[in-house]
Amino acid sequence: MAATGADAAFENTTSIYPENSSQYGANVTLSADQELDMKFYAIFVPIVWGTVTFIGAFGNALVIFTLIRHGDKNATNYFVINLAISDFAFVVIVVPFTATLYVLPEWVFGEGMCKVTMYMIYVTLHATCLTLMAMTIDRYCAIVYAVQSRNWRTTTASMFVCLLVWLVSFVISLPFAIYFRTTVQPDNFVYCEDIWPEPKEIYNKASMAMVVMTTYVIPLTVIIYCYAMILNTLWRNKMVHGQCQTNGASTKKMNHQDKRRKRVTKLVASVVIVFAVFWLPIHVINLWIKFDPDFPRTPAMYAMKIVSHTLSYSNSCVNPFVYAFLSDGFRKAFRKTFPSIVQRFKICGGPVEDCPTQVCLVERTEQSKITATTVSNNTPAEERRLMQTDL
Repeated sequence: MAATGADAAFENTTSIYPENSSQYGANVTLSADQELDMKFYAIFVPIVWGTVTFIGAFGNALVIFTLIRHGDKNATNYFVINLAISDFAFVVIVVPFTATLYVLPEWVFGEGMCKVTMYMIYVTLHATCLTLMAMTIDRYCAIVYAVQSRNWRTTTASMFVCLLVWLVSFVISLPFAIYFRTTVQPDNFVYCEDIWPEPKEIYNKASMAMVVMTTYVIPLTVIIYCYAMILNTLWRNKMVHGQCQTNGASTKKMNHQDKRRKRVTKLVASVVIVFAVFWLPIHVINLWIKFDPDFPRTPAMYAMKIVSHTLSYSNSCVNPFVYAFLSDGFRKAFRKTFPSIVQRFKICGGPVEDCPTQVCLVERTEQSKITATTVSNNTPAEERRLMQTDL
């Protein structure tokens, strides 16, 4: 989270130490070691966060362009695109402005940018969390209710869910746009912080608790439940398939569908795990600051908070690499979008139907037979629904 709220003094580069915080109303001279810390952070944070911004913006823009251009039109890809949009907005709008808090002694961008920047922090964070939750629920429906979900797991439905995610994110974050403003502290420094109505202390704590609940606890609870049901269903299906005696074509068809489901499930699970791990430290520290009046405002804790910020922001630039390693659909779309790069660097990963080797051609023939069997067993209407999902 950005430098906001009651802990703004702690997060500002001139307020690492309690005796120099604005709440004491005095601007005490820093020691030589403290001055050295200030100079290090003023150089380290912009360089590292600038790198995060560049990688995150480039990677997520590449994901958006590639999947829109040549990606399969299915539910999972629509959610991946929506997640990439929220990550792109986060690293472009939020990270650069927050980095200036470690370089400049005060907020210099005016009250308008104070409201917009802090508002977009919570909008994009909610959009990311709700999209991850929607992706997991989509996986849950695709595996636990594989047959029934074909009626509603369409591209139209996924687009509607994505729009709903942004609508909810904009609405639920409105209090932060209303109550964030610039304030002039006794040391004449201008901070961008939240000024809640009375009783301020209760609103201050409630706002942080609400953010952690809506962007971390509730989504992860739903996600954990969905994956517990998914693993249970996959294990049950594996046992059933092992006991059933079927002909060769039916066995290949079931194995092919199971592999596709497992690949997509592994992709979504990886994205969720990365999010959960990367955002946990900063949530813990923010809650600690809000609820513990004796929070240790020491250089060590300040450094830990910077590391936690860096970890949470890095989440927005890691996802494109997860797609590159785990998403067959993304790799296939990438090869179609950038064929010259693929040929130059001999890239040939992902689904076998895109590999120019003899072995791949043989396997592609086998997959074609499986697909033909699937088509013959479905009506035209059912086939259209299948094409709009990714199993």
